[in-house]
Amino acid sequence: MPGGPKKVPTSCPHCGHVQLEPKGLISTYCRGCSNHYTFERTPAAAPPAPAKGSIFRKLLPKYRRRVVCHECGHEHAATLELEATLCPACGTGIELRDIEILRHSTREIFTQGSVRVGRGAFLNSTRIVCGNLIVEGRVAGKITCSGTVRLRGHGICRSQITAKNLLIDRGSQLRFPYTIHVEHALIRGHVEADIVCSGTLHVGRNGGLDGDVQARALSVDKGAFFIGAVEVSTQRSLPSPLQRREETPRLVPLWNRGLAFGAAS
Repeated sequence: MPGGPKKVPTSCPHCGHVQLEPKGLISTYCRGCSNHYTFERTPAAAPPAPAKGSIFRKLLPKYRRRVVCHECGHEHAATLELEATLCPACGTGIELRDIEILRHSTREIFTQGSVRVGRGAFLNSTRIVCGNLIVEGRVAGKITCSGTVRLRGHGICRSQITAKNLLIDRGSQLRFPYTIHVEHALIRGHVEADIVCSGTLHVGRNGGLDGDVQARALSVDKGAFFIGAVEVSTQRSLPSPLQRREETPRLVPLWNRGLAFGAAS
């Protein structure tokens, strides 16, 4: 009968008679010897776990992000779909949403997402804690970034920057009253600042740096310049918040134009 249950051949364990029965049947009677018998069903095998080094394990880290708690500094992984999470070490709530500043703002920012300050915007905040920071306008305040701080513009940037990576775009001319503390730095514009780098400081082609440097390694490309004292050592680390509060800014002349105005608290 069309559309009926699918049948499979079954064999009687008593006489060996073969007959067709519906698939999934539990028990039946043999048409050869009239004896009753049951079917033994084997459980379905579980799908094998992905082997070490397979394509699944290689793709898995791409769908997770690195999250650093702004209270205790504990680092853990979170999926990209989350907008907030809890620190497994201290239980602090952590925002993961991206923020875009398109006008003047004085709000405090606490997120492990990306923060973008658009062209013509001014973010003058007492504290900025983020995953990544891209500044095309102006910014001032204490910046703590677990990822990359990318700056472009002209003038004085009155910010205390503590970040994993620092990138100064081409064509930028920036002055920093406060010492910059990063793990790695790439300077493609002209910068006047003191930099403490626990990793590599790289001055790219057509870039320049005027200031004292403490780094694990210093690299200056052909066509770039560096003016200042340099100390190369492996004993470098990011400072504590208390050390940043006690820091004395260097003297920088006031400019009428600039990337940021106003002293950081």
